[in-house]
Formats: sequence, C-alpha cells, structure tokens
Amino acid sequence: MNKLERKQIELPVSNVYSAIETNSLKQVFIESAKLIRAEIIETTSSDLINTLNSLIEGTPANEILSSINGATDTLETWLNENTTKWNPSLGSQNIPNAEQAKYGITYCDQALAESGTVVLLNENNKGRSVSLLPEVHIVLIPVEVIVPRLRESMRDLHERVKQGKPIPSCVNYITGPSNSADIESYLVVGVHGPLRTIYVIIGNEK
Repeated sequence: MNKLERKQIELPVSNVYSAIETNSLKQVFIESAKLIRAEIIETTSSDLINTLNSLIEGTPANEILSSINGATDTLETWLNENTTKWNPSLGSQNIPNAEQAKYGITYCDQALAESGTVVLLNENNKGRSVSLLPEVHIVLIPVEVIVPRLRESMRDLHERVKQGKPIPSCVNYITGPSNSADIESYLVVGVHGPLRTIYVIIGNEK
C-alpha cells in the first residue's frame, strides 16, 4: 500500500484582499471591528497617554488592571502610576483583582482585518484574566500588527516555532465583546466577559 501523500491545501480566497485594494489594512480592520460592536479610538504614539487619561479619567489605580510587556518608557511610567499591574508572583490573587477591576488594559500581538479580531499571546507577565474579567477591556493595537486574516496569524506563529522561539500555552483570539440572543432572540452584548471592548489603534505619526 502506498503511503498517503500530503497535498497542499488551497485556502479559500477572502474578500478582505479585494477590500485592501481600495482601503488601507487599518481601515478594513476598523470596519470589521464596528460590525462586532467594538468601540474604536484612533491615536498616535505621542498622544497615547492623553488618550488613556481621557478613557480612565477619575478611576483609581486599584480598579485598573494592566498586563503589558515591552512597553515604551513613557507608557511603562504611566502604567506604574495609574494601574495595578498583573503580577505573576501573586498567583491566584490576580483573579479577584481582575474581577474587581473596572478596566483591563492589554497590548495585542496581532489583529485580523477580516474579522476585527485581536490576538493576545498570554506569556510572561501577560495574564488571561485581564482581558476576560474586568467590566471594560481596553486593547492597545499598534497599526503595524494588523494582518489580513487568520492565515497570516497562523503563519507568524509557525515561523516562531521554526525559529525555536517559545509559544505560550494560551493564545487568545478575541472578536469584540461576547453577544447572545438565546433569550427570546433579544441581543445582549457582553454576556460572557467585558461589557465593553475598546480598541485603541496606535497609528503612525503624521
């Protein structure tokens, strides 16, 4: 009996590619995000702190949980002064901290233009609960991490494996706040997880 041959599978062509021909990848992502009821705020690196201040105005640091690695010095200083940071050494104590937080702030590793999905690699000091338990999830999205769709995201992860780089045990693909119309066909947003999801897109300086 001959061995089965592994054949190259052609994935279906997505309409996201034709959309990119007339719009920027960022704009395609924004339009997709609106469809899943994510709130969109556009800013730049130099104005990011002002944007964050306006979002969390008047909220004490103990009600804002952040989980970000590799932040710029400016952003790191702001996080230290205005948020409670996810701390791996606290272990399970991080869970009630996340449950009591009004805001959870994360930094996405990839964003999918086709579906408005953000990808969070839960490694090092990046805790899963920060994106799941607070009332509002704020996702910081550098414009350069936006890719067309899941195919490119999987390719990037595959390259990490080939290069011997570690892959976290959990990779979250989050497509806006959860929705359910199970009860009397009445749509409810934020049934499981945050009631609001805010995408802060960090664009290039003009």
